[in-house]
Amino acid sequence: MIFLAYIELLLFAICAFTVFYLLVYAIAATGNRTDKYSESRVKHRFAILIPTYQDDDYIPYTVKSFLQQEYPIDCYDIIVISDHLKPETNRQLAQYPITLLQARFKKSSKMKSVKAAMSQLQEGQYDIVLIMNADNVVDTNFLEVVNNTYASGSNAIQTHRIYQERPNNVSILNAITDEINNSILRAGHVNLGLSASLNGSGTAIDFTWFKENIRHLKDDDDEKVIESLLLRERIYVEYLNNTHVYALKNSGKKKFYTQHGTWIKTQYYSLFTNIGNLPGAILSGKFDYADRILQWFIFPRTILLGILILFSFLSVYFHWSACLKWWGLLLTFLLTMAIATPNYLVDSKFNKAMKAIPFLAAGMIFNMLLRKKK
Repeated sequence: MIFLAYIELLLFAICAFTVFYLLVYAIAATGNRTDKYSESRVKHRFAILIPTYQDDDYIPYTVKSFLQQEYPIDCYDIIVISDHLKPETNRQLAQYPITLLQARFKKSSKMKSVKAAMSQLQEGQYDIVLIMNADNVVDTNFLEVVNNTYASGSNAIQTHRIYQERPNNVSILNAITDEINNSILRAGHVNLGLSASLNGSGTAIDFTWFKENIRHLKDDDDEKVIESLLLRERIYVEYLNNTHVYALKNSGKKKFYTQHGTWIKTQYYSLFTNIGNLPGAILSGKFDYADRILQWFIFPRTILLGILILFSFLSVYFHWSACLKWWGLLLTFLLTMAIATPNYLVDSKFNKAMKAIPFLAAGMIFNMLLRKKK
């Protein structure tokens, strides 16, 4: 019993640290901060990379969105990496003034497509590399805003992704998850002077740096690896909260389970590959990097919610003090999520989506266990 009591105490301590971490940045995100930079006279050259895998329904809209930019057309190139698109889609894309790179990887990944595109580009050919998803559309001043931010001295920039269509519970929860991330991992961080987290969509990075460092990336790496490389070199990641990227694709349940399982897996992979650098990051004053390692240490919110609900109900049958601390932590976590969720998402569909969370969470856990057995 004493051993179990210590395990419960340790688990509570980790959960409490996680909730406190999330709460601090959720509150910080409520502060007003301007992300408008003065107009730059210099028009930097963009390489816009759009890796696409079986996104035939969306990629034409993305390309058209960038062709409609107010930014000088001769100052940016649109490079679509076509992986397993239909022949008719490739023919349609070939009609646009873009660079179309066709590939059929046996094992496809976004990073593999990005690396393939970068290998075709010469050093000094561009100033900024902009990585987009194949279902992203943007406002006509998007490149102008990113250029002004880059010209101000920001070598890494993350814009604000929004899910434009939310027809079902899964898409609503995806939108809520993304906006909570935007609040806590991006707006809250930059409001306190720390780097924003990358999300791999609407991400702009200095071309020379990216060209030099992409050789360190594996084909299955994601934006967290890029993030750790940036922060190790003390490169600040700016966040443009008012510059939007609109995601068109709606995920089904299967994609929801796979995506969230992948997020959890990559979070702990990032933790284990960087945790040894934590003392050095603190001692050398790389507080952005140290904060990111702590961010990867805390429980993912899905797992955290499951633990809090489970122990809150179990504690009812034990000592009243255990009951109070677990229920208090659960309520604090729910309050934190409420603070981090923007008002525009709280509509008539919101309550229905909230009721679906237990079923989707159970499905995700079952899916993860099933994948492990395979």
